[in-house]
Amino acid sequence: MAILIANPIYDTVFKYLMEDLTIAKELIQEIIHEEIIHIEPKPQESTVNLGEKLSSVEYISHFTVYRLDYIAIIKTSEGEKKVLIELQKAKLATDIMRFRKYIGEQYTRDSYPIITIYFLGYPLDENLPKVLEVSRVFKDRISNQTFERKKNEFIDSLTHDTFIIQLKGLKTDLQNRLEKVLSIFSQAAESFKEYVLKYEFPVDDELQKKIAERLRYAASDSEIKKKMDIEQDILIELQNLERKINEQEEMIQKKDKALEEKDKALEEKDKALGEKDKALEEKDKALEEKDKLIQELLEKLKNS
Repeated sequence: MAILIANPIYDTVFKYLMEDLTIAKELIQEIIHEEIIHIEPKPQESTVNLGEKLSSVEYISHFTVYRLDYIAIIKTSEGEKKVLIELQKAKLATDIMRFRKYIGEQYTRDSYPIITIYFLGYPLDENLPKVLEVSRVFKDRISNQTFERKKNEFIDSLTHDTFIIQLKGLKTDLQNRLEKVLSIFSQAAESFKEYVLKYEFPVDDELQKKIAERLRYAASDSEIKKKMDIEQDILIELQNLERKINEQEEMIQKKDKALEEKDKALEEKDKALGEKDKALEEKDKALEEKDKLIQELLEKLKNS
């Protein structure tokens, strides 16, 4: 039986969902495939109040990438480890550079190993798996052999494991628990106009049920719906602005190409003028030699 759930691609809904630490813990645990012993949200340096009207510039710098940070203790084969977990969600393809900038800032602020999880609302690469893990590999460059990763504080502080989830086109075969859980986040629609999704898959997993129930409540909450309305307006404004920027970039590229062709034509004209001047010089030189030869012949006739 289908149930109506709030679309988790919206920042308002995603935040509401992940504020439930039980859901956050179990969802992250399922994605990274590591047992989380303890998790707590890290204080955010900046937030955006959706009830406030901001300028387009502020929307772009604060709104298009949504992040949640957690400090967690995870259990690994090497023992317990304290890590910083970054959950970042983006709606627009242009946001990917903001991810890199933000991760760079975190390296300068935190000494914990970092695990990043990206929820992307757009296709990153059709050739990549929809749920991708990018892990560190230890390799001996002398022998070119890989070996088991060892715990090392210096290395752990410099590199991080990454998980990338492409929500568009996410498979919903529900073959395992991870697919069941992520099926709720799947974005089959081509636009972000659908505030409420019709979730039609069987709900037979406890975590899947917890997420679905929380999102079902969010779909009927008037305050959350109001914030989604504001968020949708911002999205439309951002997409219009991005389209204008793309149009301006195309116009600039066309003008640059026209100027290049003009410069090339002028260069060819200058080259042709240079060749003409050279030909005239050679002609003048030939005429001088002819006059000289005539003078020599006249002198010979005069003296004969």
